[in-house]
Amino acid sequence: MNLRDIVQWDTRALQAVQRSLSVRAATIRFVQDGLADIGRLPAWQDDAADAARRRFRIVADDLSGEATAIAVVERLARDLVDAVTHLKAEVGGLREAAAAHGMVLSDNGDIIDAPGPPVDAAATRRDELRAAARALILQAEDLVADAAAVLARAADGAAEPGETDRAGTGLSAPAPPPDGSPLDNREYWEALPAAQRREVIEQHPEWVGSRDGIPSAVRHEANVSRFDDERSRWEAERVRLRDRLDRNMFGGAFTEDDAGLWYAEQKLRDLDDLEKLVRDHPDGRLMLLDLQSGERTMAAFALGDPDTADHIAVTTPGIDTTAASLRGMTDEASALKAETERQLDLAGRTGDTVSTIAWLGYQPPTTTGPGNYDVPFIDQNLGRGWLLDSWQSDRATAGAPKLASFYEGLDVASQTPDPHITALGHSYGSYTQGLALQDAGPRQPVDDAVFYGSPGFDANDESDLGLAPRHGFVMRAPDDPITVADGFGRLGPDPVQTDLEQLSVLEASTPDGVRREDASGHSEYPRPSGNGELRTSGYNMAVIVAGMPELAVR
Repeated sequence: MNLRDIVQWDTRALQAVQRSLSVRAATIRFVQDGLADIGRLPAWQDDAADAARRRFRIVADDLSGEATAIAVVERLARDLVDAVTHLKAEVGGLREAAAAHGMVLSDNGDIIDAPGPPVDAAATRRDELRAAARALILQAEDLVADAAAVLARAADGAAEPGETDRAGTGLSAPAPPPDGSPLDNREYWEALPAAQRREVIEQHPEWVGSRDGIPSAVRHEANVSRFDDERSRWEAERVRLRDRLDRNMFGGAFTEDDAGLWYAEQKLRDLDDLEKLVRDHPDGRLMLLDLQSGERTMAAFALGDPDTADHIAVTTPGIDTTAASLRGMTDEASALKAETERQLDLAGRTGDTVSTIAWLGYQPPTTTGPGNYDVPFIDQNLGRGWLLDSWQSDRATAGAPKLASFYEGLDVASQTPDPHITALGHSYGSYTQGLALQDAGPRQPVDDAVFYGSPGFDANDESDLGLAPRHGFVMRAPDDPITVADGFGRLGPDPVQTDLEQLSVLEASTPDGVRREDASGHSEYPRPSGNGELRTSGYNMAVIVAGMPELAVR
């Protein structure tokens, strides 16, 4: 298959076939009804009548088989019309987009320059067009394969009565590309016709719920629909592990069953917390739900619509953050969103929209649960064992590619031509953030980054992070005990000694005339103070998210 094949598909012929089959099906139903009526004549009771009824039943059975085959093929033709119409429209849109940028879309999906002066042949635009074309070709090939399978079943008499009312018996949605990039994922979704999109959400929500590049509303619906299945899965796992422990005379002394049970019960509590979070924020978007690939639940929750927002902020948390912490993070995201919108309004940019996201898409170090450090230490809201945990690099190294993909997914899924994306990283999360920014690939989707309460982020200036000059910022409270970890340099240079711009966290009157409190310790940076206003540190984050760093307090 190629793009020319898609364009040359004759939807009128498919419609004609569908109408002809519909008429044929109606005729068969009329004949079947007539045979049934004759067979029920009350006065017709002799041997000849019984023999005729037997012949009628044979004919009716034959007609039923034909009716079933016709119904299956008629539905196939109807679905093909919708799917092919969608593909043809997508191809037309791609060719128009290519021409608008001085390019031509070849039949095999390659991009070539059009004759005449170039308009805009950016590499990213070429990549987008090429990925979209390839997704359409793959979708067309899947349609052909599905159609051939359905026709073969009908021709072989393998179709069953009522088959057209069951899911998965006609054109079926293909799975997304394995290990696809966020751009591949977006184009996969765009290539699907409406019926197959609905099929994916209802039958295969795990395909799209946590896949970067898919629209956030789709991810939310898919993830929320998985709550019941995940609960059943973990309840069954809890029963299984309890039974194993009960039957083992040594309990969990020589196995990991007791640890597994602890985590299974924690996953169930996480589901309770996430369901409540979704109920309390009906306009939010659950953009990630992963209870399978790690000991701890991973999730991400957005306020506002990141697909249409002009300004997007992603906060990555640090040590001891769990799914239960997302409620507090969402409260902080809500306060940040409100303050960012307020600052935009004060600047006369009332039309700008904002989305703030709490991202827990990795497994930060924890000081609770089986196998974790539990070292008593004099702390200032860091938790026990925080010094040892803050030195671990493996969690950040594993999480950084996921965070980089999430940033990229926000960019490619956005309906805004170039959304302003700000990365916010707290504590160990800032280290993960720094590695993610360095893992961005050829095109950095993040515009600004703020590191606060950071033990280090393995970089010295914006160039190390793929950011433009004066777009990286650091904040640290004078009494933040993270300075103990900073001094060892295991995670890079001391953040306040880097060339990134240092922003104030002290009490100050900000340019909007509000008197703001300082941030002390390790966790107050994004939290409102007693008077309900964000602290100086929170205000600074808001104006950075709004794209107005000139208003930040140095």
